[in-house]
Amino acid sequence: MDTSEPEANGASLSARLQAVSNELHELEQLIQSKDFDSRVLRDFRGAVDRVRSTAWAVQRWIGLQKQGDPYAVLPALAAERVRSTTQLARDLVLDLQSVEVGIETEGLEELSQAVEDLHHCLGRLFKRTS
Repeated sequence: MDTSEPEANGASLSARLQAVSNELHELEQLIQSKDFDSRVLRDFRGAVDRVRSTAWAVQRWIGLQKQGDPYAVLPALAAERVRSTTQLARDLVLDLQSVEVGIETEGLEELSQAVEDLHHCLGRLFKRTS
């Protein structure tokens, strides 16, 4: 069995992570020197937060694989998805109220269906616990 492929993939991933780190550093410098819409920065911060959370989960998963049960990280991932989704929902409410999102916004029907599905599942969950 050839073990060079996983090593090459690891090296490639390391190189990509380093390149992204360098790009983020350059973006940080630009952000500090420019004036722009705060909503753009809020969206960027949200994206960086999601990447950071995913990186933490992967690192934790790898550590737990060596120690025992890597699935112990899954509740933390679920909690992060809930937190992230809550923030995205609040941001969308603001966008809808300020008329930045309207009926012509691409993906709105799919979002509506997903929210209905989520509401249905949450309703069942809370009925079981009350």
